[in-house]
Amino acid sequence: MSETDIDLKVLLLGNAYVGKSSIFERFVNENYTNSIEATIGVAFAIKGIEIEEKQIYLGIWDTAGEEKFESVAVSYYRNAKAAILCYDVNDRRTFDKIKYWVSELKKISPDCKIYLTGTKIDLIKDKTERKVPVDLVQKFSKSLGIKSFETSAKTGIGIAELFEQIGKDYIMDYKKEDEDLDSNEVDLNDFQMENTKKGCC
Repeated sequence: MSETDIDLKVLLLGNAYVGKSSIFERFVNENYTNSIEATIGVAFAIKGIEIEEKQIYLGIWDTAGEEKFESVAVSYYRNAKAAILCYDVNDRRTFDKIKYWVSELKKISPDCKIYLTGTKIDLIKDKTERKVPVDLVQKFSKSLGIKSFETSAKTGIGIAELFEQIGKDYIMDYKKEDEDLDSNEVDLNDFQMENTKKGCC
C-alpha cells in the first residue's frame, strides 16, 4: 500500500526520547525493544484497524523530536487528521513543550484532532514519583477540548485504546459528513420543489 491508500493521516509528535518510536513500534509491529534509536527525519508505516466492522487504514508518521529536526517535522503536518502529542509522565519539561507542538500544528492543520498522550507509565511505582500530575493534564486537556491518554509501550497499556479512539472519532466524523450531505440534498430538493410550484402558478 502507498500513502494514497490511507484513510487517516496520524502524526506522532513530542520531544526526543518521550517514546514516540516505541508507541509506533508497539502499534505497527506489536513489538517493544529498549534499544530504539532516536528518529532522524520521519518514519512511516500503514496499519489497518477494524472499527464498527469497517476496515480503516492509518498512515502513521513518527516524527523526530530533536530541535534540529523540528522544521522537518512541520513539513509533514499538512492534511493530518489526528496527532498524538506525547510527553513523558516522568519528565515535566516534555509536558511543558506540548503547548509548542499544539501551536505549530494548528498553524498548518487547524482541524487536526489532538490526543494528549502520557508515556512510560510503567516507570511509576507510586503517585509521588510522578512528575506530571494527573490534575494538571486534565486541566490542560479540558482547556483545549481534547482527549488524554496514558500509555506504556513496554507493557502495551493504553496503546490499542488510543488508536481505537482515533479510529472511532474518524468514523463519527465521516458519518456526520454524510448526514450533513444528506441534509443539504433534502434542502436543495425542497428549494427546487418550491420553485416548481411557483412556476406553475
